[in-house]
Amino acid sequence: MFDNINLHLLLNMLISLKVKNYALISDIDMHFDKGMNIITGETGAGKSILIGALGLALGKRADISSLRNKEDKCVIEASFDVRGYALQHIFNEHDLDYEEQTILRREINSSGKSRSFINDTPVNLKSLEDIGSNLIEIHSQHDNLQLFKTDFQYYSLDILAGLLEEQKSYAGDLKILKKDKITLEKYRQQQSELAKESDFNQFLFDELAAAQLESVQEGELSEEQELLENAEDLIRTFNDADQMVSGSEIAITSQLQELQNVLKSQKTIVTVELGDRVNAVLIEMQDIAQEVARNAERIEVNPERLKEVNEKLGFIFNLKNKHRATDIPELISLRNELEQKLNVTESLSGEIAILEQSIAKQETTLYTKAQQLSKKRKKQATQIEQRIDELLAQLGMQHSRIQFDLVENIELNAFGCNDLTIKLSSDKGNSYSDLKKAASGGELARINLSLKSVLADFVKMPSSIYDEIDTGVSGEIARKVGGMMQEMSGSQQVIVITHLPQIASLGTNHLFVYKSENKSSVETQVRILTGDERINEIAKMISGDVLTAHAVEQSKELLKG
Repeated sequence: MFDNINLHLLLNMLISLKVKNYALISDIDMHFDKGMNIITGETGAGKSILIGALGLALGKRADISSLRNKEDKCVIEASFDVRGYALQHIFNEHDLDYEEQTILRREINSSGKSRSFINDTPVNLKSLEDIGSNLIEIHSQHDNLQLFKTDFQYYSLDILAGLLEEQKSYAGDLKILKKDKITLEKYRQQQSELAKESDFNQFLFDELAAAQLESVQEGELSEEQELLENAEDLIRTFNDADQMVSGSEIAITSQLQELQNVLKSQKTIVTVELGDRVNAVLIEMQDIAQEVARNAERIEVNPERLKEVNEKLGFIFNLKNKHRATDIPELISLRNELEQKLNVTESLSGEIAILEQSIAKQETTLYTKAQQLSKKRKKQATQIEQRIDELLAQLGMQHSRIQFDLVENIELNAFGCNDLTIKLSSDKGNSYSDLKKAASGGELARINLSLKSVLADFVKMPSSIYDEIDTGVSGEIARKVGGMMQEMSGSQQVIVITHLPQIASLGTNHLFVYKSENKSSVETQVRILTGDERINEIAKMISGDVLTAHAVEQSKELLKG
């Protein structure tokens, strides 16, 4: 399984790091090469300061104390060749233009406020960190704590076991399940809240529905109520009116007809006009007479109907008063709202039932996937452990054994149904203890390096900076540590800060960090070492400040490889 994947794509690398007005640095412009870059220098010269500056360009927090001159701003600029990173989608996510040479810049002013830029576009620290984390990784002795992080442990195991895509599929399904569970809980809360009002809402709806509001003509009912309440008086009134209008010889209509006949006897303009006016009045009075007759016929004394109309109007009045409505359309609107709430309550029950069934099915499927992941992890873990053990033996830990301890449980987590713990044995596998308790700092550094070395064959990794992780090793073991990093540099850029000549001699590009002093200040400087300068620097790392001929010869031998 270890020889079937090799992701050596286009080179990705840190091209340069420019630092102005940071800590002991006044102005530095460092350039890096592909392969293995070495950084050396005396303790306190500023090597860790350079790493701190790069960290700021990658999004770490900063404050005014990092400024060399508190009156000027600090500027840190890291340039990367990103052609092989396939990062277009991340740039799109952050609404940034993708450029093959990407520049991350951080500015800190004298008040302590900072600004961040990617390719001259202002960004927040989150964007800077997201982009930066895909470009370069900084590994130090403290960074070995990454070995204790659950997500890194699972990621390492799954990518080496060829399960990364399967785990991602499981994680995607789990995300859907969690989302559905949140929706289900929301539905249940809604159902609970609606249930508290459901009976009352049903009562109100039934009351409004019983009123048959669309068929109620309130104006007509009021008019009918008025007629029924005054029926006896109205009947007498209309009978009297009928008599006056047309019911006798002296009725108004009879007299108007007589007047009309009198005027017709004369054919003058005046009498004709007056005759026309009398005729109009006569027509109107005849119409009034007919209306009086009709009303007299239709009005009746009907106590039962009056009671019915009064009850209907009283019911409508009470409904309007109860619901503070001004008219029947408002009551209809309220009834419709209540009906909608009742329908939601009913439909929620159905939605909940469907979602509960779906979640149960998803959980069954997910648990099956989790068990399959667990089975495959356990099967592949032994091979991975053997490969890491071989590397540890090369690094002087020949009695050490690594174990990916996978405990299966019922509860699902983000990675499946396993609880994963990386364990270490220092007695050839006779007893294992949690890595946190069993390994020293130097051992953790070599375990980390071994794991990253194996991972390098399976995944294209960003540039890596190793900051003195060689502490605690020497001699032939140091050479093997360096050789492992050199091998990794064939597929990724590696930058190593070291005090060991065995490692320093393996680099293709050697940067020397030193302090420059004058009467008023001390500042960190960097220069590239080549030729005799590099030979002498490695020789000093062998013999100390006193440069000896023997150390020079040893340096030359180391550089020959």
